[in-house]
Amino acid sequence: MLRFNFLGFPIVIHWVFWLTMALLGGVFRATDDPEAMKRVLVWVVAGFLSIFIHELGHALTMRHYGARRVEIVLHSFGGYAMPDRRFGRSESFFVSAAGPFLQIAAGVVMWWIMDAWRPADMLGLHFMKSFVNVSIIWAVLNLFPIIPLDGGHIMQALLGPQRQKIALTISIVCAVGFGILAVFFGQIFVVIFFAIFAFNNWKQLRGEPPAMMP
Repeated sequence: MLRFNFLGFPIVIHWVFWLTMALLGGVFRATDDPEAMKRVLVWVVAGFLSIFIHELGHALTMRHYGARRVEIVLHSFGGYAMPDRRFGRSESFFVSAAGPFLQIAAGVVMWWIMDAWRPADMLGLHFMKSFVNVSIIWAVLNLFPIIPLDGGHIMQALLGPQRQKIALTISIVCAVGFGILAVFFGQIFVVIFFAIFAFNNWKQLRGEPPAMMP
C-alpha cells in the first residue's frame, strides 16, 4: 500500500484501487497496444486525482467540524475518510455533501479549461476528458440515495436515527432499480456494486451486520 501525508492528512492507497481503475480503463484491451496502454495510465491518473479531491472534500469538512485526525483511504473504485470523532445530523449532512460537491466543482473547472484551451497533445486532452467524466458522472452516481454512497449518508442525516429502516428500504429499492438499469447499459461493475449494496442493506434491515463491503 502507498502511504503519505497531504495537508496533514494521512493517505493510504490500496493496490486494489490501482487495479480497479486500470480495469475500468480497459487495461485488458490495451495489452498489445502501447498507445492504448498510455491512455489507460492517463485515465488512472485522472481518476485518482478526481477521487482524491472528492475524499479531500470530506476530510477538510471533518476537520472544520473538529476532527483532529482524518485518514483518507482509497480502495476499489472509490475511497473514504475516517475521522477520530462522530458528527451530528447537520454536520454529517455537510460532511457527506462536501465530497461530491468539491469533485463536481473540480470537474466543471476542468471543463471550462478544456473549452477555453485544448492541448495539442492527444494524451493531455484524454486526461482532461477523463477527469471531467470521473468528476461529474461518478460524483452524480455517488449522490444516489443508496447506503453507503454519499447520497445514502445524506438521506440518513435528513431522516434522522429514528427513520433508519425507511432509509434502508429506500436504499434497497434504489440499488435494485439502478442495478437493473445498469444491466441495459452493460455496466457490469456497477451492477455488481449495486447488488452488494442492496444485499448489505437488506442484512442491516434485518438487524444483521453487513456480509461484505466493496
